[in-house]
Amino acid sequence: MIKKTLLTCLAFSALTACTTFSNYSKPSNLLFQKNVEDAVQILVQRDEKLCQDEQEKQQNCPIHFYINDFKSGDFYIQNEAKYYLKPNEYKLTVKNCKNKCTTSEIQVKVAEDMLDKRFILTLDDNDKPLIIQKTPR
Repeated sequence: MIKKTLLTCLAFSALTACTTFSNYSKPSNLLFQKNVEDAVQILVQRDEKLCQDEQEKQQNCPIHFYINDFKSGDFYIQNEAKYYLKPNEYKLTVKNCKNKCTTSEIQVKVAEDMLDKRFILTLDDNDKPLIIQKTPR
């Protein structure tokens, strides 16, 4: 009986650990995910850089991504999401829990013929979130 209980506890612990880790495998709170007519697809990717006190399996401070002040995603390391935006000008902003009052933002003119449709979310050496428009090679 004790053996069976111990095995059950171990199995539950293993499943809980996997579930907790998988919470970081994709971004959450996503907006602008529907591919509507005339929409332009952009790609947002978070790199592998963690905040100074974080570990891959213990991420407490995602980068919060905003499109025109609408929270459009929470990104953990190695997350990516496609967004579908109508051609227009947008303000893309990032924040995190370390620097709540510090943001990084860029103005982007989204159009079908735009060359740079990929945006990288990262952190500087002081854990300040940054958004970088990636140019194709």
